[in-house]
Amino acid sequence: MSGILYWTTGHMFRKIDNKGQSSAELILIIGGLLVVVLFVGSYISSITGTTQSSFKTLLSQEREKLINKI
Repeated sequence: MSGILYWTTGHMFRKIDNKGQSSAELILIIGGLLVVVLFVGSYISSITGTTQSSFKTLLSQEREKLINKI
């Protein structure tokens, strides 16, 4: 009887341990994905800012050319 009780208890602990390990792995994966998304967002934001600045300069130069033609 005690062998069955011990086996059942041991089995329960292994299940709890596996769930804890799965949760830890899931947290690590989500954390890694979050870091990747933040880096990609920062890179895209930098590209967008540079493009906007270049476009603004181009529009300003073209506006000055049109004003000088008139």
